[in-house]
Formats: sequence, structure tokens, C-alpha cells
Amino acid sequence: MNWLRRSRGDEGTIGILTLGFTVLALMLILVVSAATAVHMSRLRLTHLADELAQDAADAVDTGGYFDGPDAASLDLATAAMTDAVQRHVEVRGVDRLEGVRLVSVEAPDQSTARVTIEVTVYPLFGVEALMPFADGITLRATGESRSF
Repeated sequence: MNWLRRSRGDEGTIGILTLGFTVLALMLILVVSAATAVHMSRLRLTHLADELAQDAADAVDTGGYFDGPDAASLDLATAAMTDAVQRHVEVRGVDRLEGVRLVSVEAPDQSTARVTIEVTVYPLFGVEALMPFADGITLRATGESRSF
């Protein structure tokens, strides 16, 4: 009966503390992985925007360049640039970025092509800390390229 009266002290209670730190470490790992996934999607989107802008800038009116009265002017037509961007997406795909939307294709001057695209990413791994982002995060990238 003597063993019933003896107090246990702090021995054996480390399990709850270990469990708490394990849950905290797992939550931290999941949040950092979600942020990394969003960042990598942003980098892929930026790269794709640059590729699309380069293809749009290559859609310069070469007939107007070689045959026109003013051989120094290069005119980028928005329709030709949009066609080049659509061709790029059809031929090469969007490289592991599903749901990419073309926002705009424009020529701010005669030799620059500017392409803006966006995608919505969902960074959830079942983590409640990320619930404010349950509707997704919209990433937008703009690429510019000049034709020579």
C-alpha cells in the first residue's frame, strides 16, 4: 500500500509536450511547403509569360519591315501577337500550370510586346492555418519582349 501514497512528481509527463511540439513542427512544415508551392507556381507563370511575350514579339510584320517605305519601323499587330500566343499554348502546352488564363496581349509601342497571364493556385494540404486561402490565390505575371 505504500506505493499508492507515493507522489509521481514530473516523471512520465513528457509525452504531452512531445506531442505538442510534433504537431507544431508538422504544421510549420505544411505551411512552409504550401508557401513554396505557391512561389514555384509564380516562377513557372513568370517564365511562361516571358516565353509568350517572346513569341508575340516574333510575330512582327516582316513584310512591312522589308517592303515598306520606312524600313526602320516594326509594327506589332495585336491580332498577330494573340495568334502567336495561342499557337504557343496549343503546341507546347502550359508546362504543368493548369488553368492559365490570357489576360491581355498588347503593344505599348511599335516594337514591344507585353503579355499578361494569370492562374489561381490552391495551397491547401488540409491545414486549417491556410483556410483564409481556401478560395485560392490569384497569381498574375507580365512578360515583355522587344522585336529587332
